[in-house]
Amino acid sequence: MSETTPAPRAYVLGAEIRDARSRSGLGLRQLAGRLDVSHSVVVRWERGERVPSTESVSAVCAVLGLSSPARDRLLRLTREAQAEPPNSVSVGSVGEADQLTALLEFERIATAITDVSPILIPGLLQTTDYARAIMGTGIPEHEVSTRVAVRLGRREVITRHQEPVRYTAFLLESVLHQPIGGRAVLIDQLRHVRDMSARDNIDIRIIPLSAGWTPAHAGPFVLLEFAKASPVVHLEHHRSSAFLRDPGDVTAFVKAGKDLGQFAMSSDDSVRLVDEIIHREETTP
Repeated sequence: MSETTPAPRAYVLGAEIRDARSRSGLGLRQLAGRLDVSHSVVVRWERGERVPSTESVSAVCAVLGLSSPARDRLLRLTREAQAEPPNSVSVGSVGEADQLTALLEFERIATAITDVSPILIPGLLQTTDYARAIMGTGIPEHEVSTRVAVRLGRREVITRHQEPVRYTAFLLESVLHQPIGGRAVLIDQLRHVRDMSARDNIDIRIIPLSAGWTPAHAGPFVLLEFAKASPVVHLEHHRSSAFLRDPGDVTAFVKAGKDLGQFAMSSDDSVRLVDEIIHREETTP
């Protein structure tokens, strides 16, 4: 069973076209009429369901009276979207690879990521040994190494020097106590979480055991936000995953993320708790 997922670059291009049209004051049908195309064609462009030709985008820019820099930007986005392979969501190794490709691109172009992780340390915060302990069961060693390398490479979006993504991670306190990979691996992983929290763009929020039930207990999710495109939610479970774009669905996850802020400890208190657990693990025989 499969469903169509947004190709990240096409999705962003569509949002840029929609934003430019809105700023110009033109409606969908007005723009379609001036371009001599059907209304449904423009709708599909703006939803990221179809990539327009560079000629069509040039015509859009002319009708909307965009500046040369804005025109160049849209044409660049168009060429990138045209070069992007289509993605499909499905269960199994093929669908898993397609989903990872889309996720990597969404992470790269996002401006903010909210990662709700009630079971494990989030992938963008994992150390090599922690990631290997998770991925190493029943998989050939060479494949494990490749997967770990890809996961560690994803971290670049929150550590790069230029415009790193604003990253907020909500973790249940129980995640900090799971000795995945053994005690030494756990301690090293917690140190890494603490060190990453020192970055200005990274906010680590721990949901204490005393909080009781919270939206995080309903399952992990990643909310990706963009400069102009609408947010996207990524869900993952074992070897299946999906992207959600429906406004009603996404709004529910946005609310869940905001609600978690009420349950979670402050950033400073969260880091102090991580420090306490590190000290306890290091000193307990």
